Amino acid sequence: MRTRTDPLTLRRPDPARRRLLQRAAASGATAVLPAWAAFPDKPVRIVVPYSAGGGTDIIARHVAQRLQPRLGQTVLVENRPGADGVIGTDVVAKAPPDGSAFVLVVASHLINPLVIAKMPYDTHRDMVGVTMVAESPLVFVTHVDVPARNAKELAELIRRTPGKYSYGSSENMTRLVGAMFVQGQKLDAVHVPYKGGGPLMTDVAGGVTTLGVTSVLSAKQLMTAGKLKALGITGAKRSTVLPEVPTMVELGYPQFAEVRTTYSLFAPAATPRETLERMQKEVAAVIHTPEMVEILAAQAASPVGNTVADFQEQVKRESQFWAGLAKSINLRPE
Repeated sequence: MRTRTDPLTLRRPDPARRRLLQRAAASGATAVLPAWAAFPDKPVRIVVPYSAGGGTDIIARHVAQRLQPRLGQTVLVENRPGADGVIGTDVVAKAPPDGSAFVLVVASHLINPLVIAKMPYDTHRDMVGVTMVAESPLVFVTHVDVPARNAKELAELIRRTPGKYSYGSSENMTRLVGAMFVQGQKLDAVHVPYKGGGPLMTDVAGGVTTLGVTSVLSAKQLMTAGKLKALGITGAKRSTVLPEVPTMVELGYPQFAEVRTTYSLFAPAATPRETLERMQKEVAAVIHTPEMVEILAAQAASPVGNTVADFQEQVKRESQFWAGLAKSINLRPE
């Protein structure tokens, strides 16, 4: 055993070695600090501006759970439903821009200012994009007894009997997509607004409303039960969940190639860029794990995780797309 007078205990480090260790320590601290300094020393909130139990909520909770060990902080999911996402998004728009608040929204986030006259925040000035977490196609569905095998045949059916048929929507995005199909072809069909995807699908399955546009997940159970049939699916390629259903592009509607449900993360506008990029990096890592890919597939969705720069450019393009569509069908904020 060494004693207090043991020369090995009292030996001083070589000055050159000491300087080398100091430089290494300083370098390590510099490398680690920015990653952790990007977030405040308090829980991170992901607000879901829709009801608990829906697709957005499920995705948010799985992502939040897997972000915690990567960020080294508690990540909470908070539901603030109402007004097609406006109420919950407003909470985040007015939150401190310190990396403690994010919101996970669907595509209606970019459409709301086109249809809602008095928005409590400016979608583009008060919010900043982080990344698209996932995407999923929309499906056009009708009752099984409607004599049309696909969307093109339904359009011909509506054209032959003006005013007889109807189409429903459950939120601002499906309202625009339905109008894109009906008004874009100058078809005479009645629009029926619904307060949720469930009631819409129930009425389409019951033959009350002719056509519904919804997420694959919302329609799949009734399709499996033989109460609904799919007429076409949005996006550039067929869905792995409904591989037998043709795309709208295949049916002669190329304008639907970029239309889909998106699950995207936004933050208050003044949030530091390094915080946005750190969050994007961690989210992208999480959603591309085999486990999360499987979880997303169960929601008929696939992971994206694009960079902050790429996503923000995408937001600009899609905002212009929806604005152009709204103008083409004379849709004005109410």
